[in-house]
Formats: sequence, C-alpha cells, structure tokens
Amino acid sequence: MVSSTTRYAAGRKQDEREQLVHEMEERFGLLSEHPEDKVILNTSPECIVANLKGWKDGWTAERVMMAFIRAACAAQRKTNCLTEIMFEQALQKAKIMDKEYAATGIAEGDFWGLPSSFKDTYNILGVDSSLGCSQHCFVPTEKEEDEATLVKFFRSAGGIPFCKTNIPQTLLAFECRNPIFLTTTNPYSSERTCGGSSGGEAALIALHGSPFGWGSDIGGSLRIPAHYSGICGLKPVRGRWPILGQRSSTKGFEGIKGMVGPMARTVDDLIFASKTMINMTHSVADLGFNGEIFIPLPWKEVELPKKLRVGYWTQDHLIKTSPACVRAVEECVRKLNDAGHEVVRFEPPDIAEALKIFAGLTSAEGYKSLLGNIGSDPMESSMRLVTLGSKLPRWLHWVLCWVVENLFKDHLFASIFATSRPKSVQELWQFTARRDIYANAFRKLVWEDEEFDMLLCPVQAVPALEHGTTKLLSPLSVATILFNVVDSTVGVIPVTHVDKSLDIHASNYLENSQGSWILEKRVYENGGAYDAEKMHGLPVGVQIVGKQWEEEKVLSMMKVVEDLVRYEA
Repeated sequence: MVSSTTRYAAGRKQDEREQLVHEMEERFGLLSEHPEDKVILNTSPECIVANLKGWKDGWTAERVMMAFIRAACAAQRKTNCLTEIMFEQALQKAKIMDKEYAATGIAEGDFWGLPSSFKDTYNILGVDSSLGCSQHCFVPTEKEEDEATLVKFFRSAGGIPFCKTNIPQTLLAFECRNPIFLTTTNPYSSERTCGGSSGGEAALIALHGSPFGWGSDIGGSLRIPAHYSGICGLKPVRGRWPILGQRSSTKGFEGIKGMVGPMARTVDDLIFASKTMINMTHSVADLGFNGEIFIPLPWKEVELPKKLRVGYWTQDHLIKTSPACVRAVEECVRKLNDAGHEVVRFEPPDIAEALKIFAGLTSAEGYKSLLGNIGSDPMESSMRLVTLGSKLPRWLHWVLCWVVENLFKDHLFASIFATSRPKSVQELWQFTARRDIYANAFRKLVWEDEEFDMLLCPVQAVPALEHGTTKLLSPLSVATILFNVVDSTVGVIPVTHVDKSLDIHASNYLENSQGSWILEKRVYENGGAYDAEKMHGLPVGVQIVGKQWEEEKVLSMMKVVEDLVRYEA
C-alpha cells in the first residue's frame, strides 16, 4: 500500500521534472534535431574548457550548456536518470559568464564554463537532496554554507552544476529505484539496472548527457554503476577530497568510510577532474574549509615503473565469477603480460570476511537510522535481504542461521547472515577491531610482503542484472565492499562486452565451487541472473586498486590498462 504522502510527493516531483524537461525540449529542440551537438558532446571536458577560453569556432558557455541540456533530456527520456533539474539557472549563469568574458577577456578556473551533474546526495542551493524519500522532498538547500563543499569547489573553478541524478532508496542497494523518481534503467538495456547507488549518474554520463559527474561510494556505489554502464570511476580515500554537504542516510556512521569521487567516460577525464579537485582541496588544507580538514597533499605527477608488478584474481569464493567477468580480467592480464609487466595470480585473504565485517558494522543499530528515512514510503525490494536480519526477533534470527548452517549446509551464507543483526556497544567495538585487523593484514600482505604496484580483479561476479533480481543478491557487492573495508584507492574501467558465444556457462559451472550454493544457484541455475545470451553486448569492467593516498598512481595505472585494452563503447 502506497501512502497518500508518498503519492503526493512522487506525483509532484515527477510532474515538476517533466515540466522542466519538456520546456527545454520545446524551447531548444530535441538532441536528434541538432546533429551539430555531437562535436561538443564528444569533446573531452578539458578540451571543452580550452575551446571556450579560446573562442574556438564561436564556442560559448551558453552553446555548450544547450548541447548538454539536450543530451541530458534525451538521456532522461531513455533511462529516467534525472532528479533535480537546474537547466534554466545553468543557462543564465552561462550567459553571464560569456558576457563577462567578452567584456574583460578573463576566464578563470580549470572548469570555466563546463557543465556537470551531481548524484542526488550532494546539497546544491535551491534544490532538494531527497534520497528518493518523501520526507526529504520539498526541503531545498537554502543556506550557502550548507551546499556541498565539492559543489562549491566546482563552482569556484568556473564550473556550472546543471542537474542531479537518481539513486536507490536510502542508497544501500545497487538497484537504482525509489518510490519518488522510480526506476533508472541501464543505457544498454531498458530491462536492466544501471547499478547503484550512483546509478543515475552513470547512465547520464554513458549517454553523453554530462561531460563528467560526481558520485559517492561506501560499498561499491560508484564502481558498480561504472561497471554496469560502461564508464570509468575513481573511489579515492578519505582526506584528499571534500565530503561535507551531502545528505547521508545514516548520520554519524563511521564504521565504513564513505567517499566521493568523479565518474567519466575516459581515464583522461577522471585525471582532469581529480587533478583540479585535489589541488583545490590542498589550497585550503592548512586552514580547512567549513570546518572540514584535508590531508595537505597536492596533486603530484608520477612516473610509473616500466615493469609494473600486478597481482590479480578472478574469484572471490563467495559467488563464482561469471565467464564474462573472468574474461575481462584475463584479457587485461594477457595485455599486461604482452606489454612486459609482471602479472602474478594472487589469492586474497578470505574476502567473505570483509562482507561479514561490512554487514556487522552497517547493521549495528538495526538499520533504524537508515530505515527512518523511509517513513511512510514503501520499502524497495532490493533492500529486503540487506535489512532482513535486523527485523527478526533474536531467537528467530538464530534459528534461521542454524537451519541454513545445519540443514541447508551453506556455512558461508549462514556466517554472513549471522552478522546482520542489532548489536551491543561491545559487539560494535569487536566488529570495529575485526575491521582494523583485516585491513591491516590485507595491506601488509599486498603492499609490503608481495610488493605489488597494483591489484586487478572483477568489479562484480556478473554484468548488469535485470530489474528486480538484486533483491536476493545484495552479497554480489562483496568484490567492491572489500576495498571499502580495507580503505584503498580504487578505479574502474570498462574492458569488454558480454559475448554470447564466448561467455556462456556450462551446466556444470558450479562444480567444485567454494562459494555459497544458495547464492550461486540464484545466479547460474534454472534461469538464474546470469545469461550470456540475454546479456550479449553489455559492458564489463575491472577494478584497478592501489595504496591509500596514491590516487595519481592509480589513475596512471588505469590509463596504462585503458590504452592496452582499447575499449569501444
């Protein structure tokens, strides 16, 4: 049953969005009617700024903004990726900048005249940050000091925010749907999700509706959408980027460090966004900004070793990785080997332990704060398995764990489900200690003992899933959750596409698997979630992992792999 509050908020929000999109389509025409826009839309963000500052062929900030507005409207029609529309304000700002530039010849800032989109969580003056929840609708950011620091930095570098993008309800899912703005679809297939929680952002960027954008990540929220939608993304670590000024679904939670980062179509675009933002962050590091303290570490150019030492794996031993995602990693391995790099198969320590830690910490207070955002709204099905353990009486939770362990004989699933329940303060501290022990051991093994420059692994066991199939498959996010628990710098790049002839799985694919049979059967057996024929053509990405504070090196290594695989969208 959908409450009247939800119906009112959803109806009004969707009507407002439709009106603003329709007005722009009526005023400036459809993207299909303006083939000349392709030149702008296919130009890199850095070159757009250079062309604007150089008056190339009459380029103006207004002209660039109009092209991306048309593209964003087209992306909205295709995928339902937008939430808050700021087109008119952005156009007026672009006109003012053009006028001032014509009068003074001054165009300051690395992002001068550049449009950009932001995940719905970022506070932007004059619009909501609703998290897809009715109680947060119609409460716009009114004070300048409440606007997200990253948005302020983007503006101060000459950039123009022009829209916000859709997310899952409360963020803790990778099915991009909520009761207010409904479902965002994958740019490659309307039957599939674009991922989450930065799903709308990924869909918009993949369709050239934004030069680049800004997401966030606490369990793969930036990386899974990049993988599903065929774009690039970077998850930095806390301290080098501003994070204040976002609406959080769980205020005060520090068990797992969430982070914000750029999303784009190429690694060069990520480098452009990252270099500018890191240097701006460093410029205020000594004094802080709005009370937020940053690591005083400016952007530093790096020279990679001629022979990188790369550790890789294809299986996390929780849910067997699909042939398509295995092939993506192995293609990178082959190309790196051929280029003279040292590539070593590596067995990471107990990845399932990272998921247990994540579930144990995020469920510590029974998701009361998280679910408090929902109010009278219906809860999305993608959150059911995640929150199930916290809703059960303790005795029933124990019984279910016993049944799965002893009757179903799935020790792995039982041990993970056992961690997802409310806890005492003492238990919370114990899980925090487990996090630190695991993270320190992982970092020591990878960076000190093995002396790897880089780790290479799948983003997830499967490519983009059909809508609705995520509701019982939230543990698929273990491959990204690992690096939130360890707190590593991680990038994602697209590598290949699913091939129905190369990536089919045999009927005995799960033989000798060490994973959870309950989860694996849902993925591979009896019309399960993975079907290479139905998935043919979907993008497949990989994760490229480096040390903390080495965003520059990770981006450089991403560029090396990108140049080797030469992905074509």
